[in-house]
Formats: sequence, structure tokens, C-alpha cells
Amino acid sequence: MNALCCPYFPAGTCRSCACLDQTPEQVLVAKQAHLQGLFPECAVAPAVACHVPIGSRIRARLAVSGQSESAVFGFFDEQQRVVPVEDCPLHHPLITGAIDGLREFVRQARLQPYDPERNTGELKFVVLTASPSHGGLMIQWVLRSRESVDRIRRVWGQLTEDLRRVWQVMSVGIQSQRSSRIQGDIEIGISDTQRLPIRFGSVELGVGSGSFVQTNHEIASALYLAVEQRLADQPHGRVLDLYCGTGAFSLLAGRCGHDVLGIDITAEAIASAVESATRQGLAARFVCQSLQTLSADETAAGRYDTVICNPPRRGLDDAAEALIRRVQPRRLIYSSCNPETLRRDVDRWRGIFRIQFLQLFDMFPMNRHYEVLCELVRETDRTVL
Repeated sequence: MNALCCPYFPAGTCRSCACLDQTPEQVLVAKQAHLQGLFPECAVAPAVACHVPIGSRIRARLAVSGQSESAVFGFFDEQQRVVPVEDCPLHHPLITGAIDGLREFVRQARLQPYDPERNTGELKFVVLTASPSHGGLMIQWVLRSRESVDRIRRVWGQLTEDLRRVWQVMSVGIQSQRSSRIQGDIEIGISDTQRLPIRFGSVELGVGSGSFVQTNHEIASALYLAVEQRLADQPHGRVLDLYCGTGAFSLLAGRCGHDVLGIDITAEAIASAVESATRQGLAARFVCQSLQTLSADETAAGRYDTVICNPPRRGLDDAAEALIRRVQPRRLIYSSCNPETLRRDVDRWRGIFRIQFLQLFDMFPMNRHYEVLCELVRETDRTVL
């Protein structure tokens, strides 16, 4: 594994990578020990390491400060001040290589960075997503109001064709609240297309600015390959994908010949999933709805052989658990970014499911977080959920 040389950590400027005082091997050993400690009853498979941490992160959420003539990009510190971090070693080269161009864009569009203390200015954040597979970048400006939208459109229209081949998608999110929340209430498209194609191994996704995307391209590709292998090893059946997002797991299941239904609450993500499935000729179906309001009819009122779930850090909510009980799966494939909530959720199924496979994926090198893939199978086909 490549060691990460970062000028910001020893200077105390940025401490996001809290384990930079250790070697990558030491960090991964500690993570593996942590996971094994949470699940002492089963054998944990060897961890999947991030071999190239440098440039591995394909999404960056950068706060903006300074003046429109000389904008500064970085992260908030503990005092909610923007600390300049414009060439983070973890960020993909498409992201770090765009900073000077973004600064010039801010100048030409006269985007005054937001001052949270005075509640003045317009530009709060810029969210950048890179596609290593297609050499493109998606740019989302997060503004306080619509005041600057027309100027952004004008500057976008003046970009060279060479730059637009890289800056493939641009949008504006309106976030009017006086807070550090990034997600906007309104999304306004600037470019003709609003989805960035990103290929992770055998699956290609169309990612919009409001869609979740795994941040580490190398490890996400390895995770999707591991899930695809587990799906391919099973007879064709019915698969229910909860928290499906842009449909990565659903598309993989469709490629393996399964009958798939994906469910997510985010309309943009579902639209992306439908478009990807149609473009790739896959028969996966998708529903945009909260699990709390999902009826038995909308899940075809039948049982599913496999349930896939990739919940947020808080883990499965009560509605997801109730739905799993209703559809009576023989198998759960659970991708988790929080091993503690995974442990809690697995304990809910004690005596009903058992862990068949557990593996760590180093999605977040140089800090203590990691992704886990867990496969659970029914103890017996006679078990009642």
C-alpha cells in the first residue's frame, strides 16, 4: 500500500485522516481486529486493502471562503472556519486539477463566498465528483439563493469545448438555511446532461449531484465485484434491494439473471437507476418511496429469495426490518459503513439468520472507518421470521 504524504496533517491544518501517524498496514490490522472483536462468533475473511490511497477519493465537498476575486476552497475546522485544503492527496487528480479553473469561474461569475457569521454572500460549497472511467467531473455549486444562477449559466456557456469535455456536468443547489448543511432544497441544472457516468468494474452508474456514490473508486469496484460473485453463485430468483440509490446492486443482480426490485426515497437516484437499467437492457424495476409507506402490493406481495441492503450509518430502521420479515428472504446481503449498527442489526436476527460471510473493505484509508460486506443465510427453510 502506498503511504500518504500529507502536508496538512503535521501542520495541524486538517486532521480528517486521523491515522496518518501510523503505516497503512498498521491501520488496516487495527480495523480488522476491531471487526473481529465485534463478531467473535465467525471467521472474518481477509480484508480488501486500498492499494493506492493517493487519489482514491472521487467526491469532495469543499467549503468556500474569501472573496469572489480570490476564493479559497477547503474544510471547516472545529471553530467552523474554512481551512484551505486545495490539494488533498486523497482527492482524485480530476478534483485537485480543477481548483484553479473553479477559482477563475467564481471570479467571472462574481460568486461572493458565504460568510456564516455575517450571513452574507452566496456561495457556500462546491461539490465535485470525478469519474475515473470516463475522465469527467461533475460540479455542483451550493448557493444561498438564485441570485447568481444566470451569471453561472453565462460563464458556463463561455467555457471552451476542451474544458467542457472534462467538466461534463454542472448544477446549482439552493440551500437557503443558515447552517453547514450541504444538500440543497432545490436543484437547478446548468449543463445539458445532469448525470455523470462512472464505471465500477462491470457496472456503470449514472450519478447525479444529489445521488449517493461510494467515494473510493478502487474499493467500491472490489465491493461490487464481491457482491456480483455472490449473486452469480445462486440460482435465479427474486431480489429486493433496499436503499438502492442509483442501483448498483440492483444492476448487478439483473446482470446475474435475477428478478430485481430496487427501492429508495431519493427521486434523482431512482431516475438514474431506471436510466442505467434501460441503457444496459436489464429488467430491474425501481420504486421511489419511503419504506415506511410501502405496502405489500408494492412489493408484489410475495417472498424474495434475497434482500440486499446498503443503509446509512444509522443502520436498518424499523420499517426495513418489518419489510424483511414480510418478504421472508432466505438470504441477506448487507453492505454497511458502520460495523456497530451492523452488529446491532445482526443481533436482531439471532436464531433466524447466521453469518455466512463477513469481509472488511478499506473504503476510507487512513482513518478508522471502513465498509463491511456481510452475507447472512436462514438457519433453516422452516424458520419463521
